[in-house]
Amino acid sequence: MVRVGIIDFLNAAPLCSQLPRDHERWQIVEGLPSELATALRCGEIDVGLVPQVEACFDADYRIVDGHCISCDGEVASILLFERKPWQQLERVAADRASNSSIALLQVLRHLDGLAPLEIVESCSDLSLLEQPTAIDAVLLIGDAALKHRKTSSLERTDLGMAWKQRTDLPFVFAVWLARSGLQPWVSAELASAARSGLSQVERIADQYSSIHPDVVDIAEARDYLSRCIRYDLGDAQKQSMKLFHRFRAELDPAIDRSWQPRYLEVN
Repeated sequence: MVRVGIIDFLNAAPLCSQLPRDHERWQIVEGLPSELATALRCGEIDVGLVPQVEACFDADYRIVDGHCISCDGEVASILLFERKPWQQLERVAADRASNSSIALLQVLRHLDGLAPLEIVESCSDLSLLEQPTAIDAVLLIGDAALKHRKTSSLERTDLGMAWKQRTDLPFVFAVWLARSGLQPWVSAELASAARSGLSQVERIADQYSSIHPDVVDIAEARDYLSRCIRYDLGDAQKQSMKLFHRFRAELDPAIDRSWQPRYLEVN
């Protein structure tokens, strides 16, 4: 039985919500993006919606073509809340839920000629910035970021917009990732579910906001899914992933500079 890893964030709902839960040939596994990346690497799932940075860690990995979670400017749900100016930041708290977001944060510093940040593992809220600690900023992703952007008066940096300003490219946060032996019918099912979900974005937004009114209201949820989040994995998104990998390799000598993304075509 094929094991499919999915994310229970609002931004993933158009790709994941229409996947059949009672499929006779697969099992749905829910987790945080970083947890699914670890599960894929360990062979505990066969395909997962994982941070794009995972794709370079195994030569047999293949990105399922067609869909992703990305932005082309403001993303609204990947936010760095700061109590010091960007240039003065040293220690940042993050919940490690998304490896791509932490890597993007370090790359943005690199592009600005600034020193890498020390990342401190923490919970998904802003409580550390209310205490007399040495934490200068908190990185929140997903629903935690959407919730706190409405209530916090702290300065914040939208990482999707910051990347767009520096590269004029979209940024890809998560992709469907598998190994080369993934059966074609699985890719076809993922694509079919995405098409169905993307045709019901307003319904998905309304349903989510009714369940999580403390995170987003209906108007915010609709705007987020229709304007901030992009789902097509096109040429610009693929170019962006290669450029992002190059910058990461400049920061980390352990990363293979020659890596090129490989794709599974969807029929």
